[in-house]
Parts: sequence; C-alpha cells; structure tokens
Amino acid sequence: MTRQCSRHTTRHHTTRKVHAVRASAFSLVELLTVIFIMGALIAILVPSLSAARNAAKKTVSQSAIKAIEVGLEMFKNENEKNFRRTNGYPPSFAHPKIGNIFDPNRGEFPFLPGTELQKPVVYGAHWLPAMLIGPDAQGYIRRSNVPKALRQQPNEWYRAQPNNAPRALDRDQMYIDPEGINLVATNNLPGKRPSDPFFPDWTIMRDMPVIADAFDYPVLYYVANRNGKTTNMVEDVRNPNNNYSDGPQQTGVPYYFHEDNAGFTGTETFPEGWNFQGEHPIHLAGDRQTGDELFLPDPNTGRIPNTFARWIIDRNVYKDLSLKDDAVRQAAPLRPVNQDTFILLSPGVDGKYGTNDDISNIPKFIE
Repeated sequence: MTRQCSRHTTRHHTTRKVHAVRASAFSLVELLTVIFIMGALIAILVPSLSAARNAAKKTVSQSAIKAIEVGLEMFKNENEKNFRRTNGYPPSFAHPKIGNIFDPNRGEFPFLPGTELQKPVVYGAHWLPAMLIGPDAQGYIRRSNVPKALRQQPNEWYRAQPNNAPRALDRDQMYIDPEGINLVATNNLPGKRPSDPFFPDWTIMRDMPVIADAFDYPVLYYVANRNGKTTNMVEDVRNPNNNYSDGPQQTGVPYYFHEDNAGFTGTETFPEGWNFQGEHPIHLAGDRQTGDELFLPDPNTGRIPNTFARWIIDRNVYKDLSLKDDAVRQAAPLRPVNQDTFILLSPGVDGKYGTNDDISNIPKFIE
C-alpha cells in the first residue's frame, strides 16, 4: 500500500513538472510578438542614438574651432609684423607673395624640405597646423629664431640640421595643444580624393597633416587679404586682371581666394573636389557674380546659386530688408563676413562644405 502511494505521488509530481514546462514555453505567436516589439524599439532608438552621437561630435568640432581661433589670435600677437598682408595671421597659401618670408612662386615652403624647385599645391587646411604647431607637431619656428643667413630660405628651417647651421633651429611655443586636436594625414582622410590637377605633387601632399573635425573631415582655413576691395569680394584665380568670355572679372583686389582650399571644395572645372559625401555647394567661386546675382534668385530656377562668394557675404548686408529696393541693393558693397580676419570651416555631419549644418566661426547663412 505504501509502495503504491509512493508510485502515485511520483507520477503526480512528474505530471506537474511537465505541465510547468509546457506552461513556461513561448508559443510561436508570442515569440514573433516579442521580436516585433524589439525591432520596433531598435528602429526608434537607433536614430535617436545616431542623432545624439552626431550632436556630441558637433560639440567637439565646435570646441576645436574655438581652440583654433584662440591659437590664431596668439599667433597674430607674436608674428603680426611678419605677416602684414594677412593682418598678422598665417597665410592660407593662394596669394602671389606672402610678405618677405614665404614665396610660393619660388616653391618655398617652411615645412617641405627640398622643395626649392617644386611648386606643390598647399591648401589653407595644410597651412593651419604647420603654422600653429609646426609640420611635425614640435613647434613653429619664428623668423626671429632664424640666423640672418637663413631668413630668406624658409625651406631650410625645419631640417634636422639646416645648411650652414650647427644645430636644429629653436622651436617657439605651440599656439594650440596638439593633444587637443585631431591631426590626420591627408592620405588618411575619408572619401575619394580629387583628380591630380588639385594635388600635382601627391607624393608630398599625402603625408601632410590637416586638423580634422570630430567627423574626420578637414577644417578649412581662409585668411582675409588686407588690401581687399569691396568691388571684388572673391576670385578664383590669382590674376585679378583676367578676362572671361562673358566679360571682365570683378575689378579690384579680392578679400578671399576661393582656390585656397579648392582641392577639398572643388571648382567650376572640377566640381567634385574631395568627395566625402557628395558635391560641395561652394565649389563655384562666384567671382563673376554681381551684387544682384548674389542677392536675388535666378529667374530661371527661382533659387540663388550656391557659391563661395554668396556663402561668405556679410550676413548683415544680405538680411537688410531695404535691399528689396533696386537702387539700395545695387549700391550695396560686396563685403564679406570677417573681412579683416579669417574663416574656419568644417562641413559637419553631411560632409559637404557650404550647407546649413556647417561648423564655422561665421554665422549660418540666411536663406
């Protein structure tokens, strides 16, 4: 009797366990419901996480722009007399002659040893780290630290032992902390680099560093020309006397040179530039645009063409409602923003220079 009760109890417990296992298992419908809910949550969260990540990178990029601004002002305070043409700031290359120190026409570059007989294309994005921290991030060499015999040979300054010098030249303090910026060799930038007309000496350019934003895109640097005239806000070529098939170029010396970073932004002839995520809206210089063309929509398209000139125009002039009056608009000066200083430009998350998500030291463009 006792033995039968024991067997009955065992069967009863086993049956309860089987029922418990069956009760705890998911049905196919329940499993699919859970998967659907998880997928919906992921679809909701991923864009939010991506937006948060991009916002964080934008903040980091804005901080980098601020740090570069401070560094440029420090550079000006200590080197102004040697860079009068650019208001004391470092050059951004595309100028016929920079003061009495750097002469691109002779192929002289203080951070490219051995280029006396070459003319490599060096853009503002390259000049920025070279002048603020030195080409090797070991410090910039001021002209006052250079022996008189070498002052007209800037291509010698950064050699381990310059010609006729007993030792390497003394480095000055750095104007920006290299640990606080994102230095990237040109060859390591994302996207597709432009064709050779932009980088004719790619073997030299490929290892030159640029300061990149948090998205790994180069921060472009344009410096204002001290002798700029309101009749010519920007030009695409170095010769202000060039004529085009549709008429003469705007007269006067330009404030800014579009070609200072043309290898990255592109040009009218080569609109692709450096393709990070597509064509850059400011690949056109806009040097032949009149005031009306900068301020008014194209009658054929209804839109104002995106150009470098329109992008850098003084926003206070552009947003003035009185410009609706023809006489006032036609008399408005072609004046750029930051006409005495410089422009720093990061393309932001979309990787395109000249859009409203740009990170820069100038205001957003008013549509």
